Amino acid sequence: MTNHLDNAIALLQSATQSLTELATAPVADIDRLSLDAASAPPQRQSLRETVASTVEQLHRALAELSAAIDPPSLDKIPPELLTKAERLGIPLNDIEVRVSITTHHLSQFVGILNEIEQRFEEIRRVREYLLVRLPDIPIEQLGARLPVYTAADFEWTEPRLSPTELAAIKSKYQIDRLLERPTRQTDLFKQIAAADIAWEQARIAPPSEHLHDPDDLDNLPY
Repeated sequence: MTNHLDNAIALLQSATQSLTELATAPVADIDRLSLDAASAPPQRQSLRETVASTVEQLHRALAELSAAIDPPSLDKIPPELLTKAERLGIPLNDIEVRVSITTHHLSQFVGILNEIEQRFEEIRRVREYLLVRLPDIPIEQLGARLPVYTAADFEWTEPRLSPTELAAIKSKYQIDRLLERPTRQTDLFKQIAAADIAWEQARIAPPSEHLHDPDDLDNLPY
């Protein structure tokens, strides 16, 4: 924490010194630096470089202050992503880069790496491109959207019953008796066939008073 604070103080002091020199410069010099680039390009370029350097120092000072509060560790970043970042020329030791990566969602880091890889030939300064574009990368869900099951998820983890416990359960619930097939079974199809034959015979045969006698219902063939 102390190192980050010391670095932030040094950067802020340097930026303050640069701004003080610009503010205390003679008015004529400021006017000369503000002329059109065609008339005084070296002076105007010097002004731009001073301002750009001051802005860069302020950004780095803010990153150092953020790192003093929450150290930007890359331990939770998958190694393959860090390897890809190094291959693309991203300085992972840079304090601004580390703070930016660790303060954004992992999916954003994945997105910016893919974008830099696709447009690598067009990007002149990879570091600056990452710092500017990373906050604009949309956050997406990582990994499978549905849970992935493997054979290990369906393995039976409960301890098996001992033979004594299994015999006690079978005896208590009479499982063996439930598993026995009945010795006498009624063939449903034969019963239906016999009923069809009886109905056909009753339809062909002449009317008989015995058929209307409730006492004779038991004598039917079915």
